[in-house]
Amino acid sequence: MSGGIVATMNVQMDRCDGCGLAVEGGADRCQAMFDDASVREYGDVRFAGRRRLVVDTYALQHPDRYCKSATSLAAHLTGACIAIEYRTREVELNDAVQRWLGRRPELDRPDVPASRGPLTIADVLAATSVNDHRAVVERWARGTWAAYAKLHLIARTWVQQVDHQEVTRRP
Repeated sequence: MSGGIVATMNVQMDRCDGCGLAVEGGADRCQAMFDDASVREYGDVRFAGRRRLVVDTYALQHPDRYCKSATSLAAHLTGACIAIEYRTREVELNDAVQRWLGRRPELDRPDVPASRGPLTIADVLAATSVNDHRAVVERWARGTWAAYAKLHLIARTWVQQVDHQEVTRRP
Protein backbone atom coordinates (compact mmCIF):
# COMPACT_ATOMS: atom_id res chain seq x y z
CA MET A 1 0.00 0.00 0.00
CA SER A 2 1.52 3.32 -0.88
CA GLY A 3 1.13 6.53 1.03
CA GLY A 4 -0.42 9.50 -0.62
CA ILE A 5 -2.97 12.22 -0.25
CA VAL A 6 -6.69 11.72 -0.67
CA ALA A 7 -9.03 14.67 -1.22
CA THR A 8 -12.26 14.33 0.73
CA MET A 9 -14.85 17.14 0.78
CA ASN A 10 -12.16 19.67 -0.16
CA VAL A 11 -10.02 18.62 2.82
CA GLN A 12 -6.63 17.05 2.12
CA MET A 13 -6.31 13.72 3.91
CA ASP A 14 -3.15 11.67 4.12
CA ARG A 15 -3.29 7.93 3.61
CA CYS A 16 -1.72 5.52 6.08
CA ASP A 17 0.97 3.49 4.34
CA GLY A 18 -0.08 0.35 6.22
CA CYS A 19 -3.84 0.02 6.20
CA GLY A 20 -4.74 2.72 3.68
CA LEU A 21 -6.85 4.73 6.14
CA ALA A 22 -7.47 8.22 4.81
CA VAL A 23 -6.94 10.47 7.81
CA GLU A 24 -5.31 13.80 8.48
CA GLY A 25 -1.81 12.90 9.64
CA GLY A 26 -1.66 9.58 7.77
CA ALA A 27 0.36 6.82 9.43
CA ASP A 28 1.14 8.91 12.52
CA ARG A 29 -2.56 9.58 13.16
CA CYS A 30 -3.39 5.93 12.46
CA GLN A 31 -0.84 4.91 15.11
CA ALA A 32 -2.34 7.48 17.51
CA MET A 33 -5.76 5.92 16.91
CA PHE A 34 -4.35 2.50 17.77
CA ASP A 35 -2.86 4.02 20.93
CA ASP A 36 -6.27 5.54 21.77
CA ALA A 37 -7.93 2.15 21.30
CA SER A 38 -5.27 0.62 23.55
CA VAL A 39 -5.94 3.19 26.28
CA ARG A 40 -9.66 2.39 26.10
CA GLU A 41 -9.01 -1.36 26.26
CA TYR A 42 -6.62 -1.08 29.19
CA GLY A 43 -8.82 1.47 30.94
CA ASP A 44 -12.05 -0.53 30.68
CA VAL A 45 -11.69 -4.29 30.97
CA ARG A 46 -15.01 -4.78 29.14
CA PHE A 47 -13.27 -3.63 25.94
CA ALA A 48 -10.16 -5.77 26.50
CA GLY A 49 -11.61 -9.20 25.75
CA ARG A 50 -10.06 -9.43 22.29
CA ARG A 51 -6.95 -7.32 22.96
CA ARG A 52 -4.56 -9.90 21.50
CA LEU A 53 -6.61 -10.01 18.30
CA VAL A 54 -6.59 -6.20 18.09
CA VAL A 55 -2.79 -6.14 18.36
CA ASP A 56 -2.30 -8.95 15.83
CA THR A 57 -4.71 -7.38 13.34
CA TYR A 58 -3.19 -3.92 13.62
CA ALA A 59 0.30 -5.41 13.20
CA LEU A 60 -0.77 -7.36 10.09
CA GLN A 61 -2.19 -4.18 8.61
CA HIS A 62 1.09 -2.35 9.38
CA PRO A 63 3.73 -5.00 8.57
CA ASP A 64 6.47 -2.55 7.63
CA ARG A 65 6.47 -1.39 11.24
CA TYR A 66 5.39 -4.48 13.21
CA CYS A 67 6.27 -7.50 11.06
CA LYS A 68 9.74 -6.67 9.80
CA SER A 69 11.22 -10.02 10.77
CA ALA A 70 9.94 -13.49 9.98
CA THR A 71 9.54 -14.08 13.71
CA SER A 72 7.33 -11.04 14.28
CA LEU A 73 5.24 -11.85 11.20
CA ALA A 74 4.88 -15.44 12.43
CA ALA A 75 3.74 -14.23 15.85
CA HIS A 76 1.01 -11.96 14.48
CA LEU A 77 -0.04 -14.23 11.61
CA THR A 78 -0.39 -17.27 13.86
CA GLY A 79 -2.14 -15.12 16.47
CA ALA A 80 -4.80 -14.13 13.93
CA CYS A 81 -5.05 -17.68 12.62
CA ILE A 82 -5.53 -19.09 16.11
CA ALA A 83 -8.08 -16.44 17.11
CA ILE A 84 -10.17 -17.07 14.01
CA GLU A 85 -9.73 -20.78 13.32
CA TYR A 86 -8.80 -22.31 16.70
CA ARG A 87 -10.83 -20.11 19.07
CA THR A 88 -11.55 -22.87 21.59
CA ARG A 89 -7.80 -23.48 22.06
CA GLU A 90 -6.67 -19.86 21.74
CA VAL A 91 -4.77 -19.48 25.03
CA GLU A 92 -3.09 -22.89 24.84
CA LEU A 93 -1.95 -22.49 21.22
CA ASN A 94 -0.81 -18.87 21.62
CA ASP A 95 1.29 -19.92 24.62
CA ALA A 96 2.79 -22.77 22.57
CA VAL A 97 3.58 -20.43 19.66
CA GLN A 98 5.29 -18.00 22.04
CA ARG A 99 7.46 -20.83 23.42
CA TRP A 100 8.30 -21.94 19.86
CA LEU A 101 9.19 -18.44 18.71
CA GLY A 102 11.22 -17.94 21.87
CA ARG A 103 13.51 -20.74 20.65
CA ARG A 104 14.18 -18.60 17.53
CA PRO A 105 13.31 -21.10 14.80
CA GLU A 106 14.75 -20.46 11.36
CA LEU A 107 11.92 -18.99 9.34
CA ASP A 108 11.66 -17.41 5.93
CA ARG A 109 9.54 -14.27 5.87
CA PRO A 110 6.90 -14.57 3.16
CA ASP A 111 5.75 -11.51 1.24
CA VAL A 112 2.72 -9.78 2.71
CA PRO A 113 -0.27 -8.63 0.64
CA ALA A 114 -0.48 -5.05 -0.60
CA SER A 115 -4.15 -4.76 0.36
CA ARG A 116 -4.79 -5.66 3.99
CA GLY A 117 -8.53 -5.66 4.52
CA PRO A 118 -11.53 -3.35 4.26
CA LEU A 119 -11.71 -2.15 7.88
CA THR A 120 -9.17 -0.24 9.95
CA ILE A 121 -8.48 0.77 13.53
CA ALA A 122 -10.75 3.77 12.89
CA ASP A 123 -13.72 1.38 12.66
CA VAL A 124 -12.74 -0.21 15.98
CA LEU A 125 -12.35 3.16 17.66
CA ALA A 126 -15.74 4.29 16.33
CA ALA A 127 -17.51 1.44 18.16
CA THR A 128 -18.86 2.92 21.37
CA SER A 129 -20.56 -0.02 23.08
CA VAL A 130 -18.80 -3.16 24.25
CA ASN A 131 -20.95 -5.36 21.99
CA ASP A 132 -20.27 -3.18 18.96
CA HIS A 133 -16.56 -3.16 19.78
CA ARG A 134 -16.43 -6.97 19.90
CA ALA A 135 -18.35 -7.28 16.63
CA VAL A 136 -16.21 -4.71 14.81
CA VAL A 137 -12.97 -6.28 16.07
CA GLU A 138 -14.15 -9.65 14.75
CA ARG A 139 -15.10 -8.21 11.33
CA TRP A 140 -11.85 -6.23 11.14
CA ALA A 141 -9.77 -9.29 12.02
CA ARG A 142 -11.64 -11.57 9.60
CA GLY A 143 -11.27 -9.03 6.80
CA THR A 144 -7.56 -8.71 7.46
CA TRP A 145 -7.18 -12.49 7.72
CA ALA A 146 -8.99 -12.86 4.38
CA ALA A 147 -6.57 -10.35 2.82
CA TYR A 148 -3.74 -12.66 3.91
CA ALA A 149 -5.33 -15.67 2.17
CA LYS A 150 -2.09 -16.54 0.36
CA LEU A 151 -0.42 -17.00 3.75
CA HIS A 152 -3.13 -19.11 5.37
CA LEU A 153 -1.39 -22.38 4.57
CA ILE A 154 1.89 -21.29 6.13
CA ALA A 155 0.12 -19.93 9.22
CA ARG A 156 -1.85 -23.14 9.65
CA THR A 157 1.30 -25.21 9.11
CA TRP A 158 3.15 -23.25 11.82
CA VAL A 159 0.22 -23.67 14.25
CA GLN A 160 -0.13 -27.39 13.51
CA GLN A 161 3.64 -27.90 13.78
CA VAL A 162 3.69 -26.20 17.18
CA ASP A 163 0.63 -28.14 18.32
CA HIS A 164 2.25 -31.41 17.26
CA GLN A 165 5.48 -30.52 19.10
CA GLU A 166 3.48 -29.75 22.24
CA VAL A 167 1.60 -33.05 22.05
CA THR A 168 4.80 -35.09 21.61
CA ARG A 169 6.42 -33.31 24.60
CA ARG A 170 3.66 -34.18 27.03
CA PRO A 171 4.52 -37.06 29.40
